[in-house]
Amino acid sequence: MTIDRYPVRAAARASKLVLAGIVIAPWAALPFPTHAFEATPAVAGPTVIAKLPKGFTAYGSSPIEGGECVAGDVTKEGMDGRAFVYVKDAGTQKTRWVTSIPLPSHWYQNRATHCFAMHGSLFVLVQTDTSQRTSISQTLLNVVELSPTTGKIIASQDADVPGVVASYSSWVDKGNEGFHEDKGQVAISGQYFLMSDSDKRVPLTANLPAHASK
Repeated sequence: MTIDRYPVRAAARASKLVLAGIVIAPWAALPFPTHAFEATPAVAGPTVIAKLPKGFTAYGSSPIEGGECVAGDVTKEGMDGRAFVYVKDAGTQKTRWVTSIPLPSHWYQNRATHCFAMHGSLFVLVQTDTSQRTSISQTLLNVVELSPTTGKIIASQDADVPGVVASYSSWVDKGNEGFHEDKGQVAISGQYFLMSDSDKRVPLTANLPAHASK
């Protein structure tokens, strides 16, 4: 899927998005952004720049050929986060490029939390909160594929909890063990809870193909 059609499979995820009271999933005590409830939302295209935006906070990093991939976000006084990823050159320690990852309309905030290189691409885990209200917000996961040389978004795919059709909130904690390559696939390890039982944490494991369907 190309950036011109940045994937938001709203219909597939609609059943998992509810307006029921829950406590937001803990990402080291941090929240996440939102997907549209009815129709596929309009999403602004990504921005690729050479300078790191003011207020950037890094959540995770991974060595890549000739440098380092760093994932994080930019917030407004700790709120309304927007996901950013950049690559730092190993020799010069300068930023090669910075990419903003679009947030679907009607969702609250997103953040890039993990990244790694595989098969000539960078794969970034994006965690998104559906609402500013923690009592109804869900955290959903998305994997974005980028060019390691330009930062351009190549494709994106939702990382839903396998086999769960009820509404839930999911997250992946810090550490490369939660997002890495496994036999040529993207491996995700985290936790989730059902919206109907927010006190019960359940382990989450999922493997996605390296390249989303175009």
